[in-house]
Amino acid sequence: MREPPVKKVLYWCDECNVPLIAKSCACGREGRKIELLQPYELRPALSADRALIQRLVQEQFGSVPVARILLLNKTGGVDRADLVIMHGERFGWLTFDPVKRKFVLDLTPEALPFIVRHATKGIVDLDTHTDARKEQGRIGGKRLALTKPVPDGTVIVRYKARYGTGTVKDNSIKVKELIAVEPRTRPDPGWDVVIEKNRYHIKNLERNAIRAIKHHMSDRPTANVSFSGGKDSTAVLHLARKAGVTKAFFIDTGLEFPETIAFVKSQGVEIVSGAGDFWQAVEKAGPPGKDNRWCCKFQKLRPLKLYLAQVGPCVTIQGNRWYESWNRASLNETSQNPDNPLQLNVSPIRNWRALEVFLFLWWQKAAMNPLYEEGIERIGCYLCPAMLESEYEQIRVSHPDYAKRWDTFVERWAEKKGMPDAYCRWGLWRWKALPKKMREVCRDRGIAVNEDFTLKAIHPAKKDHEMVDIGKGRTMKEEMKEPASDSLDVQGMRKDFPLLAEVVYFDNAATSLSPEPVIQSYVEFERNYRANVGRGVHRLTQIASQRYWHAHEKVAGFIGAKEGVTVFTKSTTESINMVAHGFPWKAGDRVLTTILEHHSNLLPWYHLARQGVSVDISNMQDDYSFDLAAFEAAITDRTRLVAITHASNVLGVITPVAEIAKICHDYGALLLVDMAQTVPHMPVDVAALGCDYAAFSGHKILGPTGTGVLWMKEPDIEPLLLGGGVVESVNGPEYTLSEGYQRYEAGTGNIAGGIGLGVAVDYLSRLGMDRVRKHEQALTTRIINGLAQNSRVRLYVPDSPERRVGVISFTIEGLHPHEVAQRLDEMADIMVRSGHHCCIPLMDRLGLREGTVRASIGPYNTTEEADLFLATIEEITR
Repeated sequence: MREPPVKKVLYWCDECNVPLIAKSCACGREGRKIELLQPYELRPALSADRALIQRLVQEQFGSVPVARILLLNKTGGVDRADLVIMHGERFGWLTFDPVKRKFVLDLTPEALPFIVRHATKGIVDLDTHTDARKEQGRIGGKRLALTKPVPDGTVIVRYKARYGTGTVKDNSIKVKELIAVEPRTRPDPGWDVVIEKNRYHIKNLERNAIRAIKHHMSDRPTANVSFSGGKDSTAVLHLARKAGVTKAFFIDTGLEFPETIAFVKSQGVEIVSGAGDFWQAVEKAGPPGKDNRWCCKFQKLRPLKLYLAQVGPCVTIQGNRWYESWNRASLNETSQNPDNPLQLNVSPIRNWRALEVFLFLWWQKAAMNPLYEEGIERIGCYLCPAMLESEYEQIRVSHPDYAKRWDTFVERWAEKKGMPDAYCRWGLWRWKALPKKMREVCRDRGIAVNEDFTLKAIHPAKKDHEMVDIGKGRTMKEEMKEPASDSLDVQGMRKDFPLLAEVVYFDNAATSLSPEPVIQSYVEFERNYRANVGRGVHRLTQIASQRYWHAHEKVAGFIGAKEGVTVFTKSTTESINMVAHGFPWKAGDRVLTTILEHHSNLLPWYHLARQGVSVDISNMQDDYSFDLAAFEAAITDRTRLVAITHASNVLGVITPVAEIAKICHDYGALLLVDMAQTVPHMPVDVAALGCDYAAFSGHKILGPTGTGVLWMKEPDIEPLLLGGGVVESVNGPEYTLSEGYQRYEAGTGNIAGGIGLGVAVDYLSRLGMDRVRKHEQALTTRIINGLAQNSRVRLYVPDSPERRVGVISFTIEGLHPHEVAQRLDEMADIMVRSGHHCCIPLMDRLGLREGTVRASIGPYNTTEEADLFLATIEEITR
């Protein structure tokens, strides 16, 4: 593998006592070469770092002066590990122990000439503290027993006019090399002198960077700066503005420091929102890791995709540098963003070290993020796994509320997964699979690690239901308070749908998601009062029966059914089949339905041909609207039943049920309405609509799967099933059926599901169906208008927002619907339906042999998701 072209040395002017970023100093002298350690990254010690080093030195050795100019050469270690350079010499090693939670400064022998004359403590004289005189040969490198107690740590060793350093541990001292030391004093310039002595080289860096920006800023129609609020992007922002680039954007992940947001605003940078709900996602995914950065996708890449979709193809100037990581050590001047094809990235400071970045900003007298002076090196999300534990200790002091929220979550997650205390206390949550250095730390301290390098649990992981105290959980009123305005509180609601943290769910016409209160309701049934209904007197069956009955009442009230019978089934399909099989048919009867229907509202009627019942199909108009004139022409005196959809699951068109009901009753026909696509999305009043039967599914209205509803104005059909629970009495072959819904619910039904369905309609009621309708209309219109701008997209939707629900069917020229759906999933985690949608006759009428792509909206969907969908479609068609 080719060695990356990084600088491996630092130059130092001994005359001016300043670091140089090139060989020569402004004083005319050539600098002395200092070999650096991998990854060769250098940065100045700012206020907090310098204060830390000063404190550690004084605690160990007394009033020892520390130079104003300190450099930190980042090196590898368990956590923070910096080689401190002072006066052009290796001064010591600054490290942080994540186990002991403390900083340590180990002096180097090169530091001794600058401190021996000032040190008043931390000195071990081998003549008085050990029996060194009895040792044969060299003392350096040996471990000697101490005859007097000395605190553990790094010390200065003195022996026969020579000095060195040593480490005290367990009442002994390990002596490093002993050398003759000549005390030295050097000038103590400030960083202003460093800037002056490097001015020529800094100007050259600036000139080359601006030249690179100007060379590429016109490669795409638009140029902008990706600004993070850190030092590198701040430098790039100044360079780009000098080159003539005026636009800059900042992705707000929702996990930023307040200082960063304030700094971004002060720089006049556009703030891009739209990040995912991290706190919702992390409950399911667990802490992100350095080797598992799932959070970036939801907090950064999605908002960026949306932003770029609005901007279009662009050149983005970024602050990536070779020295940040090995992955960036061979970064080219330009690179195509693999996640966003619209973006060409330009990296004009890729060969700068942090030292050059700070010197440039100081030279420009540019404002910087104040967090640097507080000791935070990596500016980003305050809980980023890439942050060092040493930095996080600082956040616990400077931002205690932020740290407390994250610590509380990690501790709870560790308890749930059975992790040892070290998972939280040592910051081991930062890796999914521990790297070698952390495995060694665990091994040395008796913490078990699995063969795949994950941390071994100390007790079995708890199941999700064990983490929920149903009895002490939030009530529905606490869960969802009545909204104070006409707007839907979408962000508040989304917390109840954990899956939304992972995907954009646009498949609501097939199945909606269930909120936590619904899930908890049937978990509570299974755990606390599981019993059959209506067939016992013990308290469990009484509780179950009462709640199951109450669920029927809730559902009836939700659809305006003040009269009639509300029966629980397993689906819309079963509800329609109950009518088809229980209706009193006679040979010659006719059923009228429409071309818009789902197979569930077609096949049961076709099956009646064996009984001599005929089926008539009413067509639609070319604008996809219901053809009322054609319907009226198709109905006859022989029509016993009309079965229509309230809204098409393909086209989204709403049928005029009230007008249809009047026509039906004028002809003496009864009306069954498939409301599967309307009850979840708009206010429905069966009494006002005038229908005789209504069918819909629980799994489409936020309820459990395997639940459905059949409402009947009059219980005038025969039960589909007979058996337990449907009779009042049995006398030989004679029996008397029960009244009410029990007549139609033979056997043991989905009791937990029925109770959950009642909670689902409670949930929707608290949202307010008028609010749901308004919200979904706005999103649907936004998506339709966006797709209409794409010349390769063909839409199959009614024009008027009032005549449609949130169903958007479309095709893309040259692409199979399944391919589009798969790309939406792979590219942006967007879930849509593709194919015939169980409506083959309608597809034949539309001439769509392969079907359509269908995006369908739910109350929890957002504007940002709609825009991401449009941006991804634009990318697919491009």
